[in-house]
Amino acid sequence: RQLLDREGDLYQLAGLRREPVLLRMRLLDPELRDAVGGLADITAPVDQIAGLAIQPSRIFIVENLQTGLAFTDLAASLVFMGQGYAVDVFGAIPWLKDLHCDYWGDLDTHGLAILDRLRGYLPQARSLLMDEATLVDHPDLWGRESKPLGPQDLHRLTDAEKDLYDGLA
Repeated sequence: RQLLDREGDLYQLAGLRREPVLLRMRLLDPELRDAVGGLADITAPVDQIAGLAIQPSRIFIVENLQTGLAFTDLAASLVFMGQGYAVDVFGAIPWLKDLHCDYWGDLDTHGLAILDRLRGYLPQARSLLMDEATLVDHPDLWGRESKPLGPQDLHRLTDAEKDLYDGLA
C-alpha cells in the first residue's frame, strides 16, 4: 500500500489501461437512431458518446434503469439512465451543454442530492416529479429511506427543492 501511495495507482504501476467509464443511453427518435446505424439502446465509453455526431434537442437523465427503459419514442430526444451519483460524466459530453435537460430521480434525499450534483455540470437541468405536490399526491408509494442523507449544502436546488430535501432529511 505504501508503494502504491508513493508511486501512483496499480494500473499505472503495472502499465495497465483503465476500464473506460461506460454510459447507457436510449435514442428515442428514429432520426437519431438512423444517425448511428439504427442503434436504439447504446452502452459505450463516455468519450465515444461525446464524439457522436447526433443533434438531439432534449435529453432526459433518469436515476434508474427501469425508468429509462420505459420511455417511448419522442422526437429529437434521448434518455441517459442508471448513473445514480455518477453524474460527473455528463460534464465530459460537450454537446449536452445547451440542450433542454430534464432529470427524474427518486423522490428522496439521495435523488435530490444527485440533482444538485448534476446541476454542477448541466445547470439547466429541471426536475420532473420531484416536488412536494407529487409526494403528497402519492402517499401509497411512500416508504422509509433506509439511509437518508443529513443536512447538506445543496445550493443548486431551487428553494422549493431545498425545502423538500430538508423535510425529507
